[in-house]
Amino acid sequence: MKQICKFNGKPATINNGGYKKGRWIVWLNLSVSEIEPTENQPETFESVTDRLVLNDFSVAAFVDAVDPQHLALATNEEIYEILKYFNELDELESWKALLKVQIQGYDSSNKVNQFFLDQIPFWIDKATRVGLVNSLNMEKGAGRAVSTLWVEGRTIQLPVDLALGLLQALELYALDCYGVTAAHLSYVEGSQSIQELRDFNKEADYPEMLRFKISE
Repeated sequence: MKQICKFNGKPATINNGGYKKGRWIVWLNLSVSEIEPTENQPETFESVTDRLVLNDFSVAAFVDAVDPQHLALATNEEIYEILKYFNELDELESWKALLKVQIQGYDSSNKVNQFFLDQIPFWIDKATRVGLVNSLNMEKGAGRAVSTLWVEGRTIQLPVDLALGLLQALELYALDCYGVTAAHLSYVEGSQSIQELRDFNKEADYPEMLRFKISE
């Protein structure tokens, strides 16, 4: 389980947590940042940290255990440090395995799966979008001008035509994001150079996040 941990000094990207009952334990520290110490809190660094239990000491076992959205936080240098820890810096397939999980984690994170309604962040998954479009079209056919939508526990009243337009824009955004993610995965899989993978930018080419203004 990911948690915010604080340290007296800058933590390593990955730490050995021991070997117990045939399993390796490692601590993964990402999004490391410097913090101001106080009288009651002397620590000077914090990170988003997760404890992983590995079946063996390898990148393959790490990939099986890591949370993709946590790995998505890693910088290129931190990916390098993870491979270095497992002594697999020269293994092209290990680079690919890490980056593919990282791409998938980034794709499913709120760096991609998010839009704003009047500066409030939301997301609507594919199945819900389809259901909403069907419901809105039924309401439109019945002559209703305004619909009440439930999104992430919030009620939103919108003109039916406006709601359909927003959902269409969101569907096109999601389609474009899917294409970028597929292209990134294809690029990594086809790469024959570790340097190319070291320089890869998982955040590149995604469309700008949608921002809708619905109130006056």
